[in-house]
Amino acid sequence: MNGAIYVRHVSVKDATQVSALSAELGYPSTVKDTITYIQAIDKSICDVAYVAVNGETVLGWIHVLYTIRLESGPFCEIGGLVVSRNAHGKGIGRLLVEKAKKWAAERNIEKLRVRSNIIREGAHAFYAKTGFIEYKQQKVFEYTIGTEQLSEKAAPENKQLAE
Repeated sequence: MNGAIYVRHVSVKDATQVSALSAELGYPSTVKDTITYIQAIDKSICDVAYVAVNGETVLGWIHVLYTIRLESGPFCEIGGLVVSRNAHGKGIGRLLVEKAKKWAAERNIEKLRVRSNIIREGAHAFYAKTGFIEYKQQKVFEYTIGTEQLSEKAAPENKQLAE
């Protein structure tokens, strides 16, 4: 790496490199989908995404979102953070987290959270070194909308609920 590493807002022109980094993290997506995601984040008032770059090379990215919970109030969360395997240990993750902290502080939010897969021990160590404190462990459940088939019997009940 030659030259300065700096952090800026993600752009659709970064989609190919962002998509490749997402795949490194274990979340493969097409460049087309990544463009769609970048555009949606760009339009959102509750989300922001940044890239760490050296010249034209994207070395890492971070997605930060504002959210609020009825039971615990507002906070910001790191939705995703990845640094290229070739750039680990160069302070890039720390730069991106500092940008996330600044974004949260500009919104008067005191808490920044991150969820990390139980198998990502290196990430856990990184977050601990960066000042995060393990708050809790949890399981994440996912449901895919549209995969269920409504039975004839269930349809009238659902219709009544919708009215």
